[in-house]
Amino acid sequence: MEPRPLLTGDPAQVGSYRVAGRLGQGGQGVVYLGESADGGRVAIKLLTRAAGEEDRAGFAKEIELARRVKAFCTATVLATGELNGVPYVVSEYVDGPSLARVLAERGPLRQAELRRLAIGSLTALAAIHQAGVVHRDLKPGNVLLGRDGPRVIDFGISRALDSSELTGDHLVGTPPYMAPEQFGGVGSGPPADLFAWAATVVCAATGKPPFGSGDLPSVLNRILTAEPDLGDLRGDLRDLVARCLAKDPAARPTAARALLTLLGHPVPPQGLLTEGTRSASPPSAGARIGEAPSESSPSTSVPGRRFGWRRLALVGAAAAAVLVATVAVTVTIKLARTTTVTGTAGTATATVATATATATGPSGSPSAASSGAPTVSVDEVIPTTATTTAKIPETKITLHENPADPVWVSSAYGVLPLGGGAPAYVRDAKTGKFEYFGNFQQPTVSPHGTYVAALSTTTLNRTDYNTIRLVTTATGEDVELRTADKPGDTIGTAWNADGRHLLMTIYTGKADSRTMAGFVIVDAATKSVRTRLTAGGYKGGYSWGPDASTLMRQERDGAISFVGLDGTVIRSFRGMGDLMHRSAATLRIGTETATVFSTVCPGKPRDVCLWDVVTGARKAVVPGDENTTFSGWLDSEHILALVTKGGTTRVVLAGLDGKTKRVLAEGPAKQLKATSLWYSWK
Repeated sequence: MEPRPLLTGDPAQVGSYRVAGRLGQGGQGVVYLGESADGGRVAIKLLTRAAGEEDRAGFAKEIELARRVKAFCTATVLATGELNGVPYVVSEYVDGPSLARVLAERGPLRQAELRRLAIGSLTALAAIHQAGVVHRDLKPGNVLLGRDGPRVIDFGISRALDSSELTGDHLVGTPPYMAPEQFGGVGSGPPADLFAWAATVVCAATGKPPFGSGDLPSVLNRILTAEPDLGDLRGDLRDLVARCLAKDPAARPTAARALLTLLGHPVPPQGLLTEGTRSASPPSAGARIGEAPSESSPSTSVPGRRFGWRRLALVGAAAAAVLVATVAVTVTIKLARTTTVTGTAGTATATVATATATATGPSGSPSAASSGAPTVSVDEVIPTTATTTAKIPETKITLHENPADPVWVSSAYGVLPLGGGAPAYVRDAKTGKFEYFGNFQQPTVSPHGTYVAALSTTTLNRTDYNTIRLVTTATGEDVELRTADKPGDTIGTAWNADGRHLLMTIYTGKADSRTMAGFVIVDAATKSVRTRLTAGGYKGGYSWGPDASTLMRQERDGAISFVGLDGTVIRSFRGMGDLMHRSAATLRIGTETATVFSTVCPGKPRDVCLWDVVTGARKAVVPGDENTTFSGWLDSEHILALVTKGGTTRVVLAGLDGKTKRVLAEGPAKQLKATSLWYSWK
């Protein structure tokens, strides 16, 4: 489907995307073909100015639902925002026709291509359901046959803009694909999606839905009373489809159970979606379902999926529940603009002087969360008296603050609420209130709050490439940037002191032998991404060095290296212990000011040693004890630390002698252990 020319009044630019043509128009929105700065194709859905407040609210709600899932046999949401007060969403462009179009032009699917369609669409449903979302309108028109396999689209926007569910006097869905309970006022749940999936597979195999089509009363009567016509479907696929078309929703299998049935062999829960995606992919990268391989077929063998699709979708897929169980964070100390504080399964991050944090990510792989190395002046010293309190939502964690503080907790993630779950919150700079940001997100705010970068734990299950979510706070632009290709995971976010550049570490290898493989630097202002694969580095991740052109890492032999942005080693030091939360920090030590990096002191694992970044000379030792975990520097004269006694953990401001000057936050040890508090410059 080629785009149509733009009309007078159509935008030439939406966010950072150039508008290239029109793909379609509905009652309250227009879908455009867009291009990213690197030439990738995207689909842009822009509400019309005539859309009412209810439509806008529904649009925002569906975007939030879509953020829960990532792309397994679906299309990825790349960005959201507003253009002159009108909301928009940018999504991946899938280069392929709909199943409905293929059936109309070529007829029913057969054998292997039918099975790939069934597995791919079922994989998408399993992913959507794992994220707590229901599609509600699965049908041939909402399945695209891309060159890398089938994709399910339109679960979100269609519900917000063009929906039709049976709620009161309104019908939601497409009648020939709707389950009996939907006509009885019960509404849509996961079992209704399984019914629609089975009806879609029957249509793909026979050219018509199992209960026929025509006027609504006739279709409704057959769905409620008649047996489905399954045509010449055979074997396990026929049996599964029949079970999914049961009148009683309780008799239908879950999407995950149905997918296991089609795969035909045991698959660990954490690998189910990956195996489903693999099994749904065509044997030739250039041949989609419904099309024979051809030498002229465009290839999609490049890393990742092609950015291009024909209709807007707000679905992706991610095993969020599975991933949460595999991600634990362990933080020790941090010296950088971003300081991470924590116990064993979380981080509290502070961003002021210079801080570094070592976090244990998936399968025990360490990652850095750190920032640049600003010089802290005397007037930036944090007061030692708190005058106000604030609460982290849904928890018993209390923040003790002073309006004169140059830093505050700007985000909290991995939160363990009183009622369970894993929400993330970002603080509104104007009101000081914590606003819900999403589940399974790790948002970190840049110095002075211009940007919010968020890693989603669900991206760890992707098989194509890694992504980072970037929100511009002033405009609300919300983009998802592609970082490093798989295999390997991009973990940890470290803002530089300039508040513009973000550093992440690439890890490869199996769970028990994961090692550093490179780094990614994102320019938040231009939305550009630089990826560098490197041979050096062993554990703990990359962190910012004493300036924006230098990084730090620990080598396999224990040496600590300063590295240029091209990956070359500038200088190395040996015999200094394990590098801690890595960024270099400019601190006041005694009567002098020195730029240092921190390590666990050799032979004294409770103490922190500070070393000159140029000469390697030891500048100071910060003493520790069995109850205190040092977590970086909040200003030029004070450290950030965790103190746990009994069932309570406190985040404290302490002097170089280790004595507490002020409590910054406190709460149940279990909650603070599972929660990351991110401190940043106001």
